[in-house]
Amino acid sequence: MSKLNDKISVILFGGIMVFGLASTLLIPDKEFSEIENRTLAQKPKFTLENFLSGNLDDETEKYLSDQFVLRDSCVTLKSSTEALLGKKEFNGCYLADDKLLERMDEPTEQFNINIQAVNDLSNSLNIPLSLALVPTATDIYKDTLPNGAPTANQQKLLSFISQNLNADIDMINISSAMHEHKNEYIYYRTDHHWTSLGAYYGAKALLQSMGYQIAPLEYFNIKTVTEDFNGTLYSSSGVRSVTPDSIDIYVEQGKTKVESWRNGSPEQSSLYDFSYLDKKDKYSMFLGGNQPLAILRTGNDGGKLLLIRDSYADSLVPFLIPYFSEIHMFDARYFKQPLSTYVNSQNIDHAVMLFSLKNFLTDTNLTMVCK
Repeated sequence: MSKLNDKISVILFGGIMVFGLASTLLIPDKEFSEIENRTLAQKPKFTLENFLSGNLDDETEKYLSDQFVLRDSCVTLKSSTEALLGKKEFNGCYLADDKLLERMDEPTEQFNINIQAVNDLSNSLNIPLSLALVPTATDIYKDTLPNGAPTANQQKLLSFISQNLNADIDMINISSAMHEHKNEYIYYRTDHHWTSLGAYYGAKALLQSMGYQIAPLEYFNIKTVTEDFNGTLYSSSGVRSVTPDSIDIYVEQGKTKVESWRNGSPEQSSLYDFSYLDKKDKYSMFLGGNQPLAILRTGNDGGKLLLIRDSYADSLVPFLIPYFSEIHMFDARYFKQPLSTYVNSQNIDHAVMLFSLKNFLTDTNLTMVCK
């Protein structure tokens, strides 16, 4: 009976594979996977050089894997089966309680290069410079990690950065604010970003360091715009069992005007692009996602703030609107102008570098703009 079951299993599995492969070859290729949030490999072009080097085999294997018609179902089945068997790490993500936590590897030499870049920027500016680094959820919830799970000690890294900064740079203690509120919904379960509540506490720490007092939470009219957000860690891990996230808005756009420089010239934009709520990448609802430069003209009194930032700032910046007349959001990954030149040309009063600690460890663009 056992042999018969084995034969049936082999036949069924073989049938599924044959069906899947045939369907893959007949159905038009997909360019992008919404679930995995990445571009998929396309059909490789045959060249004699590719054939002789063996690259054609590798490209074909990637193509068939990415375009396999049952890929999403197979990824989900694989991760679900492994979770039932006790596996805790999935493609660099740990499954801890009802959260996905992203592993952070020990830093490379780029870490020291970026610390020096911050110091170089401080030396080139004649305005105050602050550094705000956001620990990842893995640090906040490290007590829920599997025993022996490898991940860098983020508190030691933050301490090292603080000890090696120029004395005139204000390092804002975002970490304490996050740990103080760890029992609240401050990080998404399926995504690497902080939630709007986490961004509120980050903004509170930032503003306090600059002498401002943020409004209490009860002041805000909080609106939930979706309860079906599955973020980047959902995509990369293959784990589909974690409860989807909700996304909240605390601040209305009001009179704030947003100028976006996505394509080399200014375009009218907004604090929130609700069209992203119909897409996989729902976090890009904040400001419409990554862009080289965005300028917020608030209509309020106050100085001009420069935010050198990654995407964590997109959900934080609405909380800063009451305190500044202009907020310039500069992304060094896409905008290569030296920051000292930009500060002088725009009459900036204060500069803040706001990054997730994980991004700060690895960013290769800071040395090009911190001049």
